[in-house]
Amino acid sequence: MDGYLFNRRDFLLGLAGSTLAFAGLSESIAEAAPLDKVATRQGAISDLQRYRGLIGSLKGFSATIIREHLAILERYRHKLAEVRSQDRMIDLALADPIASKWRDHVLSCLELQNAVRLHELYFDALTPKDVHIGQRVSNVLKETFGSFDQWWVRFRATAIAVRAWGVFAWDNYSRHVVICGLDRDSEWPVGLEPLLVVDMAEHAYVLDFIGRPLDYLDAWLARVNWTVVEARLLKASGY
Repeated sequence: MDGYLFNRRDFLLGLAGSTLAFAGLSESIAEAAPLDKVATRQGAISDLQRYRGLIGSLKGFSATIIREHLAILERYRHKLAEVRSQDRMIDLALADPIASKWRDHVLSCLELQNAVRLHELYFDALTPKDVHIGQRVSNVLKETFGSFDQWWVRFRATAIAVRAWGVFAWDNYSRHVVICGLDRDSEWPVGLEPLLVVDMAEHAYVLDFIGRPLDYLDAWLARVNWTVVEARLLKASGY
């Protein structure tokens, strides 16, 4: 079993390294060079610039795992642009629900678009600072789940049970907050506004927390920017 875990770590490290190469960066360049001075193809460094403040500054997370996770996000962006560019090259008259190029195109666009947006939601709510939960969010958690601790037990269990995303969201239909989980990027439930998401794919934690997803979740929770979560709640709920 230990051999399997280390093989998975090596595989994902290689995947992230390949992504850096794809973006026009070597790992040593990404580590040492000023990010705004590095030129890459098709703006592939944009997320490394946007989230540069998280690299090496998140307690519990190595610079390597954050940098390479961002490189994977860049790969999603590039593939989304590539797939969208094929839009006019596919014969719509041949669309078919069993198998067709247009079916593959539509489903790929959905999955890649969600993958990009969910990763943005994930990184936007991380901070090197210690940000305590605000009164508004605290009250919502208490009203819905009984307490912050009871919310966390349920959220953590949901995250552990899925393969892609643990989600805390506002339900526009019930007008309450809910917890749900996704196995795939394309599974987003209708009517939910995301307030906080955690990436449960192996690339998000295995380099630092191999075989220890619970430790990853504890480290992630400590770096949540609750000010961002509260702003999302206010926007989604309208009050």
